[in-house]
Amino acid sequence: MNTPINQLSLMTSHDQIHFCTKEYNLSLWQQASEIITNPSYTPFKRKITKKIQSIVCNSPHTDHLFELLKVIQPVDAQYLTHKSFKLSESIKAIYEAYKKFGYNLPEPINPLYLNQPTYINYIYQPVIDFINEVKLHSTNKKAIADRNTRKDLINEIKKKNIKVMKKLFKTKQQFNLNVFTYVFNMEQCISRDKPFIEQALTQQISRMIDKFNENYKSEILELFFQLQRDLSKNYVLNVYSATESECEPLSMQDFIPQKNGNFFIAPQIDITLKTSETLWSMNIQDVNGLNEKRWKAIFSELLAKYHYVYYESEYVSPKFIYKDCSINY
Repeated sequence: MNTPINQLSLMTSHDQIHFCTKEYNLSLWQQASEIITNPSYTPFKRKITKKIQSIVCNSPHTDHLFELLKVIQPVDAQYLTHKSFKLSESIKAIYEAYKKFGYNLPEPINPLYLNQPTYINYIYQPVIDFINEVKLHSTNKKAIADRNTRKDLINEIKKKNIKVMKKLFKTKQQFNLNVFTYVFNMEQCISRDKPFIEQALTQQISRMIDKFNENYKSEILELFFQLQRDLSKNYVLNVYSATESECEPLSMQDFIPQKNGNFFIAPQIDITLKTSETLWSMNIQDVNGLNEKRWKAIFSELLAKYHYVYYESEYVSPKFIYKDCSINY
């Protein structure tokens, strides 16, 4: 039976960008880290009223920080040292610091009490120690190198995509962008080792895209795609193919090897498949479609999670692969 997309724990934004709930949890850790590591951030400030000095919450940042920390779930330990899941040093640092912080207080901070000086006096030193530990870690060589690596990766991916999309907007003014998302659920592949699964999956995907490209080679202006593994045992394939605005929507369904309409077939393994195919109108004037600026914003959002996690192995890369479609220009 095909697994409904909501049961795969996916969240959707812009009808395209998928987040599994575990990745969303990491995004909250990242937000908390970014609040703390802002050089100007301090959790509390001193307030003097009628010659009475007290320590108060440095709102709204401290309120927001502890609201985040209240709802965040622990990070699965396997991902802290996983070779292929590239978890940011920022998340590792705040997670470890927050675990220590929990030992110093009998219960989690209640954001509702942060306006009470007596409560702040109670939590003051453990909070300061927690904040300072995260701040200090953010300035070491390993953390700086990790942030720079992620920024360089994101910028490299953006730069290549900007070049392709700029050419489309310049030469075509308006065009269609066929957007295909395929979620390959790996629940039934537990007995197989990951390299075997990934090799089989990527080979089948490559053949599938080659057949699609060959069939529509006279219509496709640009074709690029990316495969990533998420934290819920899914591999998510995003495929983008640009065509003339007058062209009918394309589909890759006929090129997907399936069994019983539910399973993607790779050698010796059955993978549950969920598909989504949509058509976006692109228009340089931003009339009845996305212009270049709005596309850049959506593409940037797609890559935003790379600041805290991405997957990279022998067969799967965080980068996009571009097919040569120059024949149609």
